[in-house]
Order: sequence, then C-alpha cells, then structure tokens
Amino acid sequence: MKKIKKIILLFFVFSSLKLNAETCDEKIISTFSVAAYHSETKEVGVAVQSKFFGVGVVVPWVKAGVGAIATQSFANTTFGPRGLEMMEEGMSPEETLNILIETDDNPEMRQVGLVKTDGTGFSYTGGECMAWAGGTVETTKDGITFAAQGNILASEKVVEAMAQAMHKNTHLDFAARLVAALIAGQEQGGDSRGMQSAALLVEKEGAGYGGYTDVKYDLRVDDSKNPFKELERLLDLGRPIALTFEAYNLTYEGKFEEALKIFLNLVQLYPEDASHPYNAACSYALQGNPKESIKMLRKAINIDESIIGWMNSDPDLKSLREMEDFKNLSLMKKNDWFFGNK
Repeated sequence: MKKIKKIILLFFVFSSLKLNAETCDEKIISTFSVAAYHSETKEVGVAVQSKFFGVGVVVPWVKAGVGAIATQSFANTTFGPRGLEMMEEGMSPEETLNILIETDDNPEMRQVGLVKTDGTGFSYTGGECMAWAGGTVETTKDGITFAAQGNILASEKVVEAMAQAMHKNTHLDFAARLVAALIAGQEQGGDSRGMQSAALLVEKEGAGYGGYTDVKYDLRVDDSKNPFKELERLLDLGRPIALTFEAYNLTYEGKFEEALKIFLNLVQLYPEDASHPYNAACSYALQGNPKESIKMLRKAINIDESIIGWMNSDPDLKSLREMEDFKNLSLMKKNDWFFGNK
C-alpha cells in the first residue's frame, strides 16, 4: 500500500511539473516585431508575428500623436498603456523604458521596442531573453523611425533583414512597409519555433470611421499556418476602406482638393469598384466642377447601375440635379425600383 501511495504521489508531482512548464511556456510571447513612426504621414504602428495564439492582443500598443510600443518575451502588457502615457507626458523612449524596467519584477526577461512621434526610439532586450534575442533602432531617409526586435529567433539575421526592408521599401505605404519587414524577417528564419499569429495596428489622428477614432488599421490573424499571407490579404482588403475614410474625413474638414486626390487614386487602383468614381464625382460637385462630376458618375454607372439610386438622393450632388446631363444619366439604365425612386 505504501508503494502504491508513493507512485501516486510521484505521478501528481510530475503532472504538476509538466502543467507548470506548459503554463510557463504559454506566457512566453516569443516573437519578432517592428514599432514605427512616419514623420511625413504622421502614422504610428506596430507589426508583429509569433508562434503564439492571438499575439495581436498582447504585443502592439499605439497612440496617434504619441508613439508605438511592442512589448514581448514574457510580456508585461502594462508596459503598453503605461509607456504611452509616460511618452505623452514628455518622457523619451529611453527614459520611459528605464522607469518601466525599474518597477518591473522580471526586467531581465522582457523585450520592448518604443518609438515616439518626435522621431526618437529605443529597443530593450533583457539578459535572460531566449536566444537569439536583440533589436535595433534606426531612421530611414524618408523619415520613418523604427525599433525592430525579436527573441527565440533563428539568428540575428532576422532583425537585420527587417531593418533592411524598412529602409529599401520606399515604394510601399507605411502599413505595407511594416508587413514587408515581418516577411523579410521570416525569410531569414523568423521565430525559430515556427509561425502561428500576426497583427498590424496603425493609428493616425482622425483616421478612423467618421473621424471619431484614430485607428487606421487593426488587423489580426490569430491562428494560421501562414499568418503573413493572411495579414497581407486583410491589408489589401482594408486599404481602400482606410483610404476612403481618410478622404471622407478630409471632405468633412472642407479639404476638398486633398480628398479628391485620394478618391482619384482609388479610381486608378481599383477600377472595378463603382464607389470610387462615385465618391470622386461627389468631391468634384462639392468643388463646383459639374463637368468632371458628370464624367465620374458616368464611369460609376457603367460599373454598377445601382449607383443611379444613390445619385438621385445624395445631397453632395444637389447642385447637379437640374442639369440635363445629370438627368440623362438616369436614363442610362432602367433602375426605377432602386431605393424607391420612381
């Protein structure tokens, strides 16, 4: 009987050790990330990938007009909101990091990347972070300050590749550049444990829907065999929406010419989407250019005849309604049923 009790006791001890080890491993946010600020576009953002479920709810923290923080490796998630608050109060990224580390119970296990909208940044890797671990802070020629870092990486080449990608991909917009940096890191081995989740968080003042929030992109891939490919897909879907929001917000502010440039760019980028020439038509009408407005409405109707229903009730096009050219547009397609226009 004593022998049986001893075996049972050992079973529970080993089971407990295994459970604790698994629990500990689940807390390790081992990943690679880039936190950045673009001085020209005024965007701040973080892109991150990890062999960890739902990394987007842990690592990235940003605030428009303030900065961006990536907190990882046994991540202390309070570093995000607390760090942004300290930088907003005037502290530099390095000063902010020093206070966060001084008040932390496991500073040697943390890894943090911080950038501020004054163009400064700092990357910290604790001495007990799992190899390979490290980071870099650099500024591109076109004004992007970034902190790239990672732990449990295949090698230092991962961070080096991320930095190189940030410098060379000047043809990409800010969000795409962050994602491209992640992909470059993955091509050098990325997280040595593999891939699972990725996220992109970008803010710019007034960039959200209706200008009510600053969130331009909040994209998350929580579980995927190839989170990079899925993150790219989501960004491709979200880009025209984000640009449309930006143009709408400029219109609300009376900046019609700036808004029109975005709408016309969208017309070129997405020629099969009727909403873009339609929005350009509204922008032209608001600027008192009926000729170009009619031209864009015709383009929109040729893509999607249901646009006729919208244009007959849209207040942005009110100045065109008595024009013969506008009335003739309604005859291009028979769509009297749409929105009850009879």
